[in-house]
Amino acid sequence: MTGQGQGRTPFGSAEISVEVRAVNNRHLKLHLRTSDAIGSIEPQIEALVRNEVRRGSLQLNVQLTGGEFACEYQLQIGVVEGYLRQCQTLAQKLGIESNVSVADVLALPGVVSDSRASLSAKLSDALVTGVLETLKSALDCLNRMRAVEGESMRRELLQQLTKLDELTVAVEQRAPVVIDEYRERLSAKLSKALAEVGQQVQEADLVREVLLMADRADIREEIVRLRSHFAQFAKLLDAEESQGRKLDFLIQEMFREANTIGSKAGDAEVAQRVVDIKTTIEQMRELVQNVE
Repeated sequence: MTGQGQGRTPFGSAEISVEVRAVNNRHLKLHLRTSDAIGSIEPQIEALVRNEVRRGSLQLNVQLTGGEFACEYQLQIGVVEGYLRQCQTLAQKLGIESNVSVADVLALPGVVSDSRASLSAKLSDALVTGVLETLKSALDCLNRMRAVEGESMRRELLQQLTKLDELTVAVEQRAPVVIDEYRERLSAKLSKALAEVGQQVQEADLVREVLLMADRADIREEIVRLRSHFAQFAKLLDAEESQGRKLDFLIQEMFREANTIGSKAGDAEVAQRVVDIKTTIEQMRELVQNVE
């Protein structure tokens, strides 16, 4: 589910800020950015996120700005001079002209230092607590927004579940008619074929063949399981905790039962109802994959 959350907390002369954005994903994917000063507590940040969010692709930005944590990049003059001096010495030794400038050595190791980096090794308990509490506030904001979307999805899924039940009733009512129609067609074909040779249809033979067909086309067991899945699905939608993975599993089971019904029925009208059932289940699947 999608959503966005923010949190800000003053910390002395500095400020802790957290911004999190989430988009739909079947799994939890976390893309984390932090200030250098708090890089050492990234495992704690990730653990808190995984405790609060189970699905979604999250962009998380945790920053510590201002005060002693302000950006303080410093050019190390002595390091620059040392690089240039060595380059000139090497050029003289090789008998070539040295064209190395200050700009050429700026990207070399040790030329620019960030005074904040050393702070990450000595984070106070108060700062760690402040970062995690600000993160929790942002995640709470995110989850409130996702809960609103979740309620809308729940209503939509219940409507589709009602549609599935109606389609299942139609299939169940059609099933006995399929057998009766098969008996009539079979009787007519046999009577016509046997009449040409002066024979009559034996009722016992006709009944035996119809019973074999009825056994092959019996979908009562699939209907019972399908309705059981519907009941479990509705129950999970009303559960206090989100049950996205269980809902996803039930969707797969519904689809499997619908496929079995379609392969057994051998009737155009039932086949059309099965197509409608599978279409509705597929629509539900797309929603359920984004449920927490």
